[in-house]
Amino acid sequence: MRVVITGASRGIGRATALKLAADGAEAMTLCDVAYLDELEALATNLRTSGCTVRTLKADMAKPTAPAKVIAAAVKAMGGIDALVGNAGITAPAKLVDLDLATWNRVFDINLRANWLLAKAAHPHLKRSKGAIVMLASMAGVVPQLPTGAYSPTKAALIMLTEMMAQEWAPDGIRANAVCPGFVHTSMTDAIYSKPALARGRARMVPLGRVAKPGDIADAIAFLLGPQASYITGQSLLVDGGLVHSVLNHVPGVAATPRAR
Repeated sequence: MRVVITGASRGIGRATALKLAADGAEAMTLCDVAYLDELEALATNLRTSGCTVRTLKADMAKPTAPAKVIAAAVKAMGGIDALVGNAGITAPAKLVDLDLATWNRVFDINLRANWLLAKAAHPHLKRSKGAIVMLASMAGVVPQLPTGAYSPTKAALIMLTEMMAQEWAPDGIRANAVCPGFVHTSMTDAIYSKPALARGRARMVPLGRVAKPGDIADAIAFLLGPQASYITGQSLLVDGGLVHSVLNHVPGVAATPRAR
């Protein structure tokens, strides 16, 4: 498998690269705009497993960046079998306080970049009968306050993925979205480094714990792999049951006790 992963330096992107390499991926193109020392360290680690790795600095806020990433990936790997659109940002704010520049930047990175990546990758994925996984969020399934433009971008990304799945199915390309719930990454460490807050979040999840990046990477690898060859246009919640557990948290509604 020849894979392109954006936002690969840390968290879910890094875990996905490690998982796919462990599963036998032959080549990867990994890109990010920050934490480049960590990106290079990851690449060095992956090369020890026999995987050919190209790293790129790419700012997904720039409209020319996605096509350049795909062109570099094809040059380095000879083609593309899988695309993981993982790069994304948050900018928490109330909608009434959100400025236009911030709204546009979140949409540019979380939505437009993924469209341009997939568009540029399309002819190569058509040739390989490849697969796309876009990283959405549970916040794209239900509104989360105060995320400003973030929830709208992730909801739009889910629909974009469904559109690609339908339009490109005749080309043999599958497209699915993964929607993580609570995940402890370096980006969310400020939350989970507070024990009481971390325990409170874990108690809300029916499975009783917050996800690790590897939990999300496992779902991504499944959707890219042959076991998911008949799955396309789906949005997979990987949230420990959280989104559908709302009635368990309503005062006066008896919820089934969960072991801790």
